[in-house]
Amino acid sequence: MGLQPPEPSRRPDASMDLLNNLRDTALDPSYTAAAAAHGGGRRRGPVLLPALLVVGLLFGIALANQWRTAPAAEQERADLITRISETEVRIDEIRERSVVVNREIRDLERSSGALTAAEEERLDALGVHVGTHAVTGPGVRITLDDGADSSVQGSQVVDADLRMTANSLWANGAEAVAINGHRLSSRTAIRNAGGAVTVDYRSVTRPYVVEAIGDPRALEDAFRRSEGGAWLDGLAQHYGVQWTIGRVGDVTLPVDPGLGVDRARKQG
Repeated sequence: MGLQPPEPSRRPDASMDLLNNLRDTALDPSYTAAAAAHGGGRRRGPVLLPALLVVGLLFGIALANQWRTAPAAEQERADLITRISETEVRIDEIRERSVVVNREIRDLERSSGALTAAEEERLDALGVHVGTHAVTGPGVRITLDDGADSSVQGSQVVDADLRMTANSLWANGAEAVAINGHRLSSRTAIRNAGGAVTVDYRSVTRPYVVEAIGDPRALEDAFRRSEGGAWLDGLAQHYGVQWTIGRVGDVTLPVDPGLGVDRARKQG
């Protein structure tokens, strides 16, 4: 038997070759090649950081501008509310003065002797109906209010509801009508403005109180059977609008301050 050549000595770390190979080839070769072709993912950091800084700066500027303009807008709104309030006060003063002047005019007419007793009586009767004279007497009071569930569309009382109520009272014998103390006449405007109801361009708030002078029993019965009564019943049934009507023994309705003299012409 011949002698076998001696085996070459093994490296001490030969058993680590498999682990080293796994470590060196852990990434797919195609992925490694693509990363090398694009310069590696780590080079994006310096490019992305300035972009993020610019976006953050722009966002900060926008936020700062909004923060500065918000107080200005709020102040402008407060100033506008103040101006409206001051204007309403001046309008009230002018209307009160108009009432006083009209009363003085009527007193002068009577004291001048230019009118006969029959003419004065007729003038007073006309003044009650057209709204130039204050009037006191028995009548009815109708109260309207929004439905309890404000989320229901149509549950708010609007200008059309008040117009229907007032017109039905007139049609059924009312001598004089007022809404929240505002005397109505042929020149009265009842409108919606900015979500609020206005009477003679003055805002009125709920609950809306409609007062009418006339025979209490007859006026109440007639209104319940009228188109206005049916209208309010429909609102109550379908939209939850609340309304009541009751008789009152004595109610005073003021003059309509919007009925001052616009023009005068001397005769003869």
